[in-house]
Amino acid sequence: MKKYLTTFLLGVFFILPLFSQDKGFFYPTDTWPFIYESFENGVVCTSNNTTLLSGRMNVSVIDQKLYFINGDDIMVADMMRLYTARIKNDIYINIAGKLYHVLAETDDGAVIRSMVVDLDQMNKTNIGYGVSSSTASTQNLSGIALESSIGNFNKALSNKEYGKEIPVKGKNYILYSGNKIVSANKGDVLRIPGLDKKEAKQFFKESKIKWNNPESLTIVASYLSKTVK
Repeated sequence: MKKYLTTFLLGVFFILPLFSQDKGFFYPTDTWPFIYESFENGVVCTSNNTTLLSGRMNVSVIDQKLYFINGDDIMVADMMRLYTARIKNDIYINIAGKLYHVLAETDDGAVIRSMVVDLDQMNKTNIGYGVSSSTASTQNLSGIALESSIGNFNKALSNKEYGKEIPVKGKNYILYSGNKIVSANKGDVLRIPGLDKKEAKQFFKESKIKWNNPESLTIVASYLSKTVK
């Protein structure tokens, strides 16, 4: 794991969450459903660390795919070939066609974070988008948000300021044994098939695992990679 990501991490072991609740920070909208306020310089690599593309890019909170600028157009990256991406100082890894933000890593695992649309929060309000709050779904939102953002970059940019904020939420996962992921909480980890629960509980206790700390959870990632195949 680390041999692919270390060259990107530039010595940063723990990366802060992409969104802050403080005023003044950017939040995705229905006309700009991306993690970053602007398309930022980035590099994308394959699994053998070969550069696939470089340039201005962003990540969608709708489908967690990578988008990049090609001339005047916004393009979707080939998620079958993409393995890692660096955008600004943030590192992403592709798991099953979706990009996850790398929070911390070891030689054989990592702690990663997804950033997605918070449908529960959307359902609590009159969200608009041409659908009722009771029927809101990622599919409904995707059809509208991506239609206004994928295509001509200048057109998307001109519509950006008129968008309505999309509620988003982050969720942490533990990546282990190459490409397996599990929610970063003790209950879900202990339910992994093939894991010796008694032994695992003892190990977590002795290791003083802090389940809300990405650095601490790298110990869990390494443990799972060595004990669960």
